[in-house]
Amino acid sequence: MSASRPVPHSDRGAAAPVQNAPREDGLESRLDALCRSVAEVFAVPMAAIALIDADRIRFRARYGLAEAVIDREDALCQHTIRQPRGHALVVPDLTRDERFVYSSLVVGAPHARFYAGLAIRSGAGRVVGTLCLMDRVPRDDVSSDRVRVLQELALVAEAHLELDEARRASEAAERRRAEAHLLEWEARQRALEAAHAMAEQIAAFGHWRIDAATRTIAWSDGIARIFGRNAERATLPLETHIGFYHPDDRERVWAAMDEALAGRSRTLGGGYEHRSRILRPDGEIRVVAVHGIGEHDDAGRLVSIFGVCLDVTGMARSEQRLRETGEAMRAALEAMDQGLVMIGPDDRVQVHNQRVRDLLELPEDVLHEGVSYRAVRRFLGRRREFVHAPPEAQEWLEHGDFPPGVQRYEGMRPNGTILEVRHAPMASGGHICTFTDLTASRQSEAALRSAEADYQSLFQNAVIGVYRARLDGGIVQANRALARLHGYGDAGLSLPEGGFSHDWYIEPGRHEAFLACLEREGHVEDFVSEVRRHAGGERIWVSETAWVVRDAAGRPIWFEGTVADATERKRAQALIEHMARHDALTGLPNRRLFQETLAREIDGARRDGGSVVVLCCDLDRFKAVNDTFGHPAGDALLRVVAGRLRATLREGDVVARLGGDEFAIILPSRGKQRRIAAFARRLIQAAGRPVDLGGRATTVGVSIGVAVWPKHGDSADTLFKNADIALYRAKDSGRNTFRFYESGMALAVVTRNLLEIEMRESIRSGGFALHYQPIFALADGAPQGFEALLRWNHPMRGPISPGAFIPLAEESGLITQLGAWALHEACREAASWPGDLRVAVNVSAVQFRKTGLEQSVMRALAASGLPAGRLELEITESVLMQDSDAVIGSLHRLRAMGVRIALDDFGTGYSSLSYLCRFPFDKIKIDRAFIRDIDEPVAAAVVRAVVGLGERLGMAITAEGVETEEQLVQVRRKGCTEVQGFLLGRPLPAAEAMTLVAGRVAA
Repeated sequence: MSASRPVPHSDRGAAAPVQNAPREDGLESRLDALCRSVAEVFAVPMAAIALIDADRIRFRARYGLAEAVIDREDALCQHTIRQPRGHALVVPDLTRDERFVYSSLVVGAPHARFYAGLAIRSGAGRVVGTLCLMDRVPRDDVSSDRVRVLQELALVAEAHLELDEARRASEAAERRRAEAHLLEWEARQRALEAAHAMAEQIAAFGHWRIDAATRTIAWSDGIARIFGRNAERATLPLETHIGFYHPDDRERVWAAMDEALAGRSRTLGGGYEHRSRILRPDGEIRVVAVHGIGEHDDAGRLVSIFGVCLDVTGMARSEQRLRETGEAMRAALEAMDQGLVMIGPDDRVQVHNQRVRDLLELPEDVLHEGVSYRAVRRFLGRRREFVHAPPEAQEWLEHGDFPPGVQRYEGMRPNGTILEVRHAPMASGGHICTFTDLTASRQSEAALRSAEADYQSLFQNAVIGVYRARLDGGIVQANRALARLHGYGDAGLSLPEGGFSHDWYIEPGRHEAFLACLEREGHVEDFVSEVRRHAGGERIWVSETAWVVRDAAGRPIWFEGTVADATERKRAQALIEHMARHDALTGLPNRRLFQETLAREIDGARRDGGSVVVLCCDLDRFKAVNDTFGHPAGDALLRVVAGRLRATLREGDVVARLGGDEFAIILPSRGKQRRIAAFARRLIQAAGRPVDLGGRATTVGVSIGVAVWPKHGDSADTLFKNADIALYRAKDSGRNTFRFYESGMALAVVTRNLLEIEMRESIRSGGFALHYQPIFALADGAPQGFEALLRWNHPMRGPISPGAFIPLAEESGLITQLGAWALHEACREAASWPGDLRVAVNVSAVQFRKTGLEQSVMRALAASGLPAGRLELEITESVLMQDSDAVIGSLHRLRAMGVRIALDDFGTGYSSLSYLCRFPFDKIKIDRAFIRDIDEPVAAAVVRAVVGLGERLGMAITAEGVETEEQLVQVRRKGCTEVQGFLLGRPLPAAEAMTLVAGRVAA
């Protein structure tokens, strides 16, 4: 260290030292003075004596520092006390020492830069704290001589602390002597209490005494009997005594006792009094009245509080019963819907309720208990309250000349209120008058008559059929719409005599199934059937909803229902069902139909002893064609190749497009390898012929992997997997060729396992990220939110397509962990977005199969603070195919939280309209394949059908994959409500995505 001289405080530009306020404690004053001396000796602005406990350090004395309590691990002194005995810790520059650079005393006030400290020990040699000094600038001038000075000053501090410790020991001895004297006094007091024991036993009360010094209470035998405990009369802490009171009374009793012990009693004699409940050991609750007075010594100090405790349970219960009876009577009276007045034999009001005042608009000075009822009648007569009553009723209403028996009158007040007035005599000679407001009832009756007329109008003019039928299905009442559905025309004049039957189904037994379901469930929902009109015989589809009507005893008497024409709906459903099993671009079977066919063929071959061949085909150089000529040219090429593959097959063979440029073929009963090889060569030759793409010829090849059942796999999944492995071997062999599966090809599985291991590591190390693609409203172009999309930038392989790693994640089960991370990250990010922008997160079918999805959603929302309505979960139709009841139940619970549910890629997988009826999705997302081919009739028809369904079911419709202005115009024209695609915004990191949306909004 250099020998530079200490810089005076005023020369360093630092703030003036904090001047500690004088303290009365003699030790603190001396230690503060010592700190000031240390600061002056070492020319530093700050010095302190810090004492330690288990987890904190506080300044016992200080100079130039504010009062502080510091976490022990964060304190500079923590390192000082670890030094060998007598060794000082000197840190010239705290900001250059990694142990202290982040200390709160360095980064915050007082912004220390220099530190020196020495441990302080007690007389027993235990470390109790430190003597330390600090400066706000670095210092390198602490020599060994200065360290010795610091050691001597530390010895002074230790001496002060030892003297204080001795003083406190002396004071403790003095307190013990005083306590001994107090115990002697208490013994005398107990003798006095014994003299009162007989009186307590006779009078059934007890007395007690609270020692103000020890805060304990002594009971007499009477108290022990009342409380039912402490028969040995042990002196109890006040906390124990208070614990015997009812939990609802303890705080009040403790407050009264504490006020008295603190000398703040407001009662005569300086004690306290209360009436409270106690709990006996057997659970019985008793009520006691307690009164105590204070006892003071000659100096006026409170010594004790003594008093008596009386068991007043019987009296308290009687009072309670009296109050409850009165309150119950008053509550019943006020809860009555009728106004009530009870008049005594002297014609004075004995009882009335507020309702009668409200109904008759009587002020309190007119109607009150004790008033003459004659005066009330005169008041009502002057207001002409009963002007509309018949003469005989006016006589007893206005003059009180009541005929014998109960009298009743119903009439209208001047303000239009309809009242029923009833008068009944009492045996005591008085009478009771009740007033009932019938206005709402009479209005309801009129409204019911009007509603009946409206119902008949709606019934006859409804656009769907409405009917009532006997339990055997004979229709007894039908509206015009149902007559039209049955073919009888608008007027219904040509209805057959006696009505017509509900049995009009084409499928045998359908009518019986309808009636059985109605009998079993009591209702039928969306019962879709093909029927034949009674008149004309035309076949149509209808959707029926019906319910059983029961009499008062619960017996079924007939059933009612509605019938709607579902012909167009069935056509649309059939079209969607077809698209669910066929590729929209090529018309070939899709993956689902391929898997079903393969499983069926293997079952047949297993039964008949045949064989099944699977060929996995992948086009070579297709990506180059797509990149060179564009997606339309690529689609045209796929259609040509699909046609050529189909033309190569014989009857019974199946070719399917699995997605992208992947095709698969099933060849039943071709077990010989030579014949299979010849067929594969024909496929390669057919696919390799030039293709004319708008005047430009191009060629592609095809690589083929072959697997034969049962040689290469016993199940459909294994057979297809091995064919796929063989396909990769064909690609590795130069492409445009074929390979049969061999056991050595399992290396592909090793590669897959390696990728799975790397995926696990990336999940653990945070190698995944989310990109966000905006979604816009078509009506006004406003942003609605973003879809969160997973991205994996592999450290060695670079970006890996979601199409490659998501299936692997689903197969390995990693999708659960990855999906939970994506959900939490998306919610966290979305919580910072402005307005009501939503975030959509894809949920895999695997996540639904495993438990914990709903809990994961709740945790993500709770951790991020994102409102549930701003989270949208996207599921594909494949999710609904697995244990659909459980999935639907889970979706309903998620939706009950407020989370939105969207059906993604609708029409490409496992579409079924029944799911749309069973669960009210918030949104349907049309797959990009239909948007890409929206100019073609089939795709356009599907889009129209889906939009129509969405409108009828109240669901938003989002068009995915919009890449051109023409597609944008088309989806707007078809009625889609939202749009998403590269034309409007590619998936981007969150900050860039928000910038993109802000730019579009500003434009």
